[in-house]
Amino acid sequence: MPTPAPGGPDEGLSFTDREILSTATHPDFRAWLARVRHIGGCQHPIHLIGHTLTVDAATGRLVQAFTSAEQPHGRLTIACGNRRRSRCEPCARLHQGDTYQVVVSGLAGGKGVPDSVRAHPRVFVTFTAPSFGPVHRHTADEPCRPSRGRRGLVCGHGRPLWCLDRHAPGDPLTGSPICGDCYDYPAAVLWNAHTRDLWQRLHRNLYEALATTRGISRAAARQSVRVAYAKVAEYQRRGSVHFHAVMRFDGPTLDTPPPAWATLTLLTQTIRTAARRVHLAVPGLDTILRFGAQLDIRPILPGHGSDDLTERAVASYIAKYVTKPDVAGITVDRPIRDAITISVLPVTDHARTLIRTCWNLSRRPEYKALNLRRSAHQLGYRGHIASKSRAYSTTYTALRAAREQHRRDHNDQEDTHTDDHTDAITDKHWTYAGTGHSAGQAMFADAIADDLQAAREAAQNARTGGEHHGP
Repeated sequence: MPTPAPGGPDEGLSFTDREILSTATHPDFRAWLARVRHIGGCQHPIHLIGHTLTVDAATGRLVQAFTSAEQPHGRLTIACGNRRRSRCEPCARLHQGDTYQVVVSGLAGGKGVPDSVRAHPRVFVTFTAPSFGPVHRHTADEPCRPSRGRRGLVCGHGRPLWCLDRHAPGDPLTGSPICGDCYDYPAAVLWNAHTRDLWQRLHRNLYEALATTRGISRAAARQSVRVAYAKVAEYQRRGSVHFHAVMRFDGPTLDTPPPAWATLTLLTQTIRTAARRVHLAVPGLDTILRFGAQLDIRPILPGHGSDDLTERAVASYIAKYVTKPDVAGITVDRPIRDAITISVLPVTDHARTLIRTCWNLSRRPEYKALNLRRSAHQLGYRGHIASKSRAYSTTYTALRAAREQHRRDHNDQEDTHTDDHTDAITDKHWTYAGTGHSAGQAMFADAIADDLQAAREAAQNARTGGEHHGP
């Protein structure tokens, strides 16, 4: 920033004060404020230069023109839309709210989903990862690895198989191997890389398990009942991905109830059977990949008792993990561009080894299709953090379209202009022109984001009487 001129109005001001003054005195300040409020106080907006022109196809007459020249600072500013709270908290909060609506509408109805889904059998399931070697654990009341039965036992590398420490929740040792040389790092990375394939196999196996139980064909099982789901991935402290999922029995369509024999008990039994059957052999790996032995299945009830696992509680739980910050010391929120960077990443030694394993395995031809180098910052995981079956509920696209329509109905500023002409031709030409705020703009954007969040919380409290039901 230029040095203030002697005797100028900003002489003697701190850098922060000069940035605020420079931003607030710019001729486009009020229009810029309105735009930032429109995009929810996004912390890292994207700037575009270009135009959208609407021309009547019959006459060639220009019907409508929307250009970046009309925008503050001569550029169109749009929200980054990043789901990670560590990258942009306002956009992550919006994405979290959308995820809540996607999940809760599939449990309680609404957003195009009939209320009758509340009567369908539903469960909340946690699919864990298998063990790749013993790790240090967070235990409040007992040692990490009690010596009872292990005293004097050592691994093949001469290290003890017990640990008498009590690790605090934030202890960087939690999740790291008892013996790093014994830990199967290639299998841990390849597990993360293949969880998407394992889930697809699980979904197919659900119908095979149903067919076996009912004594009918797989096609007949699919024609009479459908298994809908919504799931989210979570990283454990050891760096392995596991899934939290809502799974529901439907009839042949979402609007039809499942047959009487498709009970909650059958849904639970089907999931357990399918999870046991799913396995995947990976080239170059001696271990067969399969889900962990721990499988937690809990029914979702429509009631509101204190002991019930209710629809809104489950939706809130899943939505939380969509924007949950990357596990401290385990993952990072940006791709890793070169191997030199790995040594300076703010992660534990265990995570660093997992990342290096991704980097090393990416050189092997049998793993080329996995793009492990590109996903090394996620420890090899290549899937979406959240996903759902097509018939489970509404979509993110539908929710965003409804939000944009709501803004138009309330005469908010629009990113693009539309017209009622059915014979119109639209020409769009936009180019990237940068990202982010200046230091002064960032301060105002943060204040706007805080104000909007406070208003949302106040409105929610007014609707629910202070009881929290979701994002």
